[in-house]
Amino acid sequence: MEQKSINPKNIEVVKNIKNYLQDAKSIIFVDYKGLTVQEETKLRKNFRENKVNYFVAKNRLLKIAIRDLSITGLDEYLIGPTAVAVSKEDEVIPAKLIDEFAKNLPEERNLPKFKFGIVDNSLMNIEGLNKIVKLPPKRELLAKIVGGINSPITGIVFTLNGILQKLVIVLNQIKNKKQ
Repeated sequence: MEQKSINPKNIEVVKNIKNYLQDAKSIIFVDYKGLTVQEETKLRKNFRENKVNYFVAKNRLLKIAIRDLSITGLDEYLIGPTAVAVSKEDEVIPAKLIDEFAKNLPEERNLPKFKFGIVDNSLMNIEGLNKIVKLPPKRELLAKIVGGINSPITGIVFTLNGILQKLVIVLNQIKNKKQ
C-alpha cells in the first residue's frame, strides 16, 4: 500500500504526538465518541491533575507517529474516533482514570471505550486493560512487596529478642540462687 505524503501543516502535529508517546510507560487509546463537551472537559482536568497527557488525533497522523517510533501492528485498532491518554510516570493511572470516569456516567452510555493500550511496552487488548484497572495502585503494590520482604526479618528480630530476654532472666535467676 502506497503511503500518502504528509501535509506540511501536520508535520508539527506528528512531531508533538511522537514527543507524547516517546518514553511513555502507558499509552491508552480510547473511543471517546458521544462524550459531551462538559464530560470531555472534566476528563481532561482529571488527567491533568494526575500528570497524564490526553489528546485527540487523527488516526492517519497517529499511524505515522507510531510508525516513526518503530511500533508496529496497531493499524487494525486505529479505526474511528481516537483519543490517547499517555503517562510517562505510572503504568496504570491512565486506564484507571478512564475506567473510573466511565463508571460515573450512566451505564447505558458505556463511554469512553478502551480500544487498546501499550503498557510497559506490551500491547494490551480490552480484556488486558480491564484486568489492569482492577490492580491496586502502584504505591500500594510496592508497600505490599516491602512488607512481604520485611516480615521475615521482623520475625527473626522478635525471635532473637525473645531468646535474649529469656537468657537474661535465667542468668538473673542463677545469680539470685548463688547469692
